[in-house]
Amino acid sequence: MYGNFDGSCFAMSDQKPEKQDREDEPMQDRVSTTIRRAVINQAINYIFDHIEEDITVDDVARHCAYSKYHLTRIFKEETDEALYQFMKRVRLERSAWRLKVEKEKSITEIGGEYGYSSSNFATAFKKHLDMSPADFRKNSEQLVKESSFSHGISLDALEDAGERITIEQLEPFTVIYERKKGNYHDLKKEWCAFIEKYQYLATKDTIYIECTIDDPSITDEDHCMYELCQTISPDDPALKENPELLTHDCAGGTYAVYHFKGYPQFLFLVYQEIFCRWLSKTGNQLDERPIFDIYREVREDGYMEIDICFPLKKEYI
Repeated sequence: MYGNFDGSCFAMSDQKPEKQDREDEPMQDRVSTTIRRAVINQAINYIFDHIEEDITVDDVARHCAYSKYHLTRIFKEETDEALYQFMKRVRLERSAWRLKVEKEKSITEIGGEYGYSSSNFATAFKKHLDMSPADFRKNSEQLVKESSFSHGISLDALEDAGERITIEQLEPFTVIYERKKGNYHDLKKEWCAFIEKYQYLATKDTIYIECTIDDPSITDEDHCMYELCQTISPDDPALKENPELLTHDCAGGTYAVYHFKGYPQFLFLVYQEIFCRWLSKTGNQLDERPIFDIYREVREDGYMEIDICFPLKKEYI
């Protein structure tokens, strides 16, 4: 969670409206839109899960059971980015993130895990991020400082992360979700729309969860991907009644949970402190599961309590 917003959206979740009437939207259009979004999410999930492998556009299309032509066309229409370029960008930005987080690994090793030779990696990396991999690793904290999400605050201003972190075993859970692409500064607007849309499925036990997929100190701030989520029982009959709902089963397991209490302008730096300092200091490593935020309390003045959950590899605990 990197954006700034108050708790007015979350106050809406205490209300229990009827399901919104969507009869004015033709069924055929709803089904078509649902199918397209489901296919795009399926493609993106496959890319995320196999990005370290030598996958091609043909592999993604085959996985989605679509022709290469059809998939690349609807992917471009839905995301405003060509499928091949998306795959290339994700490889380079994931490698950049790992250069920052996995300081014990060499640049050549990280580049090689994404299919690059040493020279090819340096060339492609510099073309995309306008600096060499070595300079990026050396200046990663400076890039954090220059981000609009730092609000002029330095990592040194934060208290030691170890005082806020507990290692916990989290249970699996199921969510309905929407995947978004844009600027994290727009999160308030997106959360308000999401909560209003799915209020009819909320109960007193509903938990709101956010997964910020991209690091805005690496990815263009206007093209960051994230997911807004609302917990739901996998046995809820609404899932059968509303087949257009996108769901995801989240694995439990071992997490480093940062118990954040404060205002949102500090959240970006909390993430970066974990990435740039805490992991290397403690010897912990993150695994492939997503990082996510669990909203515990959000007040209208902006104060919030959030559990930021970082998935840990068991062998390093």
